[in-house]
Amino acid sequence: MSAFEILNNVDHKDLRIIQGQPASYGDAIHCCPAYTFEFRDLQNHFPLLLQEHGEGGFVPVALMGFEEQENLFIEQNEWTVTRPPAFILKGPFLIGTKQDENGQQIRLMSVDMAHPRVSREQGTALFQPLGGRTDYLEQTANLLENIFNGADATKRFTAALDSLGLIESVTLDITLKDGSKNQLLGFYTINEELLKQLSGEQLAGLSGEGFLMPLFMMLASLSNFAKMIKLKEARI
Repeated sequence: MSAFEILNNVDHKDLRIIQGQPASYGDAIHCCPAYTFEFRDLQNHFPLLLQEHGEGGFVPVALMGFEEQENLFIEQNEWTVTRPPAFILKGPFLIGTKQDENGQQIRLMSVDMAHPRVSREQGTALFQPLGGRTDYLEQTANLLENIFNGADATKRFTAALDSLGLIESVTLDITLKDGSKNQLLGFYTINEELLKQLSGEQLAGLSGEGFLMPLFMMLASLSNFAKMIKLKEARI
């Protein structure tokens, strides 16, 4: 269970974050949320699909394996891609909001003290001896800011796809060379035939919102299924 605390240089002055060893610290998962600002990097490696969000609507996900707790992009406890998804890179951190005395929403950086990467004995320090932020913490704060802003843009992106009826359910049946089968349920993708039928005005609307680029990157990313099948077969 998570145990988030507002990060500060007094209570957490000696806090450290263990880096690397993804399989040992929770990165061995078969999919995770993805944000439109990172689609350009992610589509080089992972299929980008959609899942239903618990609060309604859809959320993009980067697919990394065909089974629970399977990440085909981790080998010998190391990532084989240069840039894992931002959801993975942020580690135990989160940006939350609260109201100040004037009723304004302010953003605060939190850390999950129950996360396996959090330590006081080993890892990369968050604060310098005099209390200043380390480069690592500054980089993480910048990433969290991108995620915070990207979450809203991503929500608007998927809402636009949904409003145009472009999202369709997909069942993925994967048969490997040894005859074993994997079936992925609960995922959605973009209906290319319906996309071709959009009017010029609808396409212009998507373009004006900056949604055409991530849309086409999602479609292009589906070619990564062939790569994933090869990675899966290499492990059998």
